[in-house]
Amino acid sequence: MKHASAITTAIIITAVIGLGILVIGLSAFTNKNIVPLQNSPNSSLASNSSSANTVQSSAYTAADVQQLQQQVDSLQSQLSQASQMIQEYQNLILALQQRGVIRIGQNGAIYLPQGESQSNP
Repeated sequence: MKHASAITTAIIITAVIGLGILVIGLSAFTNKNIVPLQNSPNSSLASNSSSANTVQSSAYTAADVQQLQQQVDSLQSQLSQASQMIQEYQNLILALQQRGVIRIGQNGAIYLPQGESQSNP
């Protein structure tokens, strides 16, 4: 009995919502109180303004593209410098490892050997 009342309630709610959507849709479809943009008195101004904005935005686009290209070039230069510095650090670490100043474990940890300390008496 509870299932039947739940199903009936769900069907009624669905029907009410569907009917509401249908009424709103039909009202919007049959609404004749709209003014097309072409019939408005300022349509010629709007079209001239939009064409001027298009020309101006394309000019901004060219300037933006040039500025972005300069930024890309600058970032590529910085990346190149950073790559060179990393290579120098790698060479330094390799040289320290070859001379026995440091030891690098399998997990990447760097160890200082517990060797003899050099002291000058």
